[in-house]
Amino acid sequence: MRYYIAPLALVLSSALTATVHAETQLFISTSTNQDAQVQLNYPTAVRIEQIVQDGLQQLPAYNKTTNKEVVPIYWLGAALLDIQNTAALETKRQQVLSQLAKMGQVKDDSAYIAKLAKLAQLIRSLQLGQRVMQPLDIDLIRINDSYNSLIDGRFLLVLPPRPSTVTVLGAVAQTGDLAWQGQKTSKDYLKQAGLLDNAETSFVWIIQPDGKAIKQPISYWNHQEQDIAPGASLYVEFSSLFNDYTQLNENIVELLRNRAL
Repeated sequence: MRYYIAPLALVLSSALTATVHAETQLFISTSTNQDAQVQLNYPTAVRIEQIVQDGLQQLPAYNKTTNKEVVPIYWLGAALLDIQNTAALETKRQQVLSQLAKMGQVKDDSAYIAKLAKLAQLIRSLQLGQRVMQPLDIDLIRINDSYNSLIDGRFLLVLPPRPSTVTVLGAVAQTGDLAWQGQKTSKDYLKQAGLLDNAETSFVWIIQPDGKAIKQPISYWNHQEQDIAPGASLYVEFSSLFNDYTQLNENIVELLRNRAL
C-alpha cells in the first residue's frame, strides 16, 4: 500500500503525476463473511474520500432489510484493507497456526487440543488485509486532510451494519461470539467464555472494531474500566509459553487489528 501527499506547489505536480499513475482496484462489501457486492476500477491512484463516497452510492442497493429499508453503516467498524500486500500478515498467520498445533502436541489432553483447534479455525478464517488505521466516516475525512491520502493497489472497503456480538478468543474454554450487552464488562464476557489453566488473568486485550488495541488491566488491584463496542474482539493471552513462542500473543493481536467485521 502506498500513500501520496498532495503537492504544495504547482512545480511539483508533473513529478507527482508520474509517480501516482497506477491502477486502483476496489472491492466493496457489507461484511468480510461474504463476497464483495461491488467492484470498481480506477485508472490511477484515488483519494480515500472518493472511494468511501463511491461505496456510499453503491451499497444501498445491497445493504437493505427484508422491508427494503437501507441499513445504517456502523462507522466504528468500517474498514479499508490493503489486500494486495498481505504477505507479512499471512506469515504471522502461519506462525500462529503452527505454534498452536505444536502446543497441542506437547500436552496429552484431548479437551485442551480441541480448544486450540477451535482457536486455530477462527484464525484460519480471518479475512486479512493491511488496515488503513483511520476513521472512514465521510464527514471526518472531509474536515481532516490527513484522512484523505491517495492510495493505489487492491483494496477491500467494508461498510458494515452494527453487529450484535463480541468475539472472545485466546486462552478461553469457548472461542467464538457472545451477545453484546452495553452493561457487560470484559470480566463478564471472560466468565461466560471460561478460562484455560494457562490463561493470563491480569489483563485482556480489547481490539475495538476500528482496529484499536487496548490492553485492559483486570486484576483486583489494578482493574480499569473500559468500554467494549459491538463487534470488538477480546483476546486472552496464553501465559505459559515455551521455546520461541513468545510472539504468539503479539501476532494474534496484530492479526485481529488487521481484520474487518
